[in-house]
Amino acid sequence: MIDYYAILGVPRTATAIEIRDAYLSLARDTHPDKVKDPVARKKAEDAFKYVTAAYDTLSKERSRREYSARLPAVTGAKDPAPAKSSPPVVQGPPLTPREKTLPPTTTEGKNTGAIPSSGRVHFDALGEGIEAFKKKDYHTAVQLLNMAVTQDENSSKAHAMLSMALAKNPNWVRDALNHMETASRLEPKNVSYLVDLAILLHSQGLRLRSKRTLESAIALNPNHPDVARALKEIPTGPGDGEPPSRTTSETPRGLFDRLRKR
Repeated sequence: MIDYYAILGVPRTATAIEIRDAYLSLARDTHPDKVKDPVARKKAEDAFKYVTAAYDTLSKERSRREYSARLPAVTGAKDPAPAKSSPPVVQGPPLTPREKTLPPTTTEGKNTGAIPSSGRVHFDALGEGIEAFKKKDYHTAVQLLNMAVTQDENSSKAHAMLSMALAKNPNWVRDALNHMETASRLEPKNVSYLVDLAILLHSQGLRLRSKRTLESAIALNPNHPDVARALKEIPTGPGDGEPPSRTTSETPRGLFDRLRKR
């Protein structure tokens, strides 16, 4: 019987958080999308199916309990601690593409060795990352959202959410800025992304770029609630203003000035 705990490199007494962290570490380091060579990629996909199957089973309380009950008893005081420096070498039969049930048993009740798996990776890194962010678990959110960006570099939402999570750490604000710039480039008419970008730019002392970015957001939708938020969060000083022209009433700059006076 395949030992899912060994695949993830955790003891059988591991907590749900330890199982999740072990999976995230393996997913980040060994995800098939990082492999360019077709042959090596196929091998990585086959190996990663075991990792996914292990997480699918052990991350859910009921399936973990049922699976653990069928594991052979461990001889010795505790499980050996597998090395985590490299991905586990997994032996066993090939996986079926979308088998989601627990391993079938023979008429004698013995396990046949088939592995339940969702096949190609179906782990919703973006959704899980957003949930972690909502729970203020920003460290986990960054890990998950980094994975989401790796899986889909053209996802503006993944870049934006990763930016918001990174911005919670003062040491990562520059990285947050880069990802919000990417999100705004991918979705240039998203007012919320432009507003968050303007706020990040201002926090880094890039006031002129911040002002221009906010003016772009105002031009798209001056009544957007995020615009009102930005006007409160971005202070104005003597050096921030520009002499208005005589015909600014219908320009983004004119809207900016009029909104400031509200």
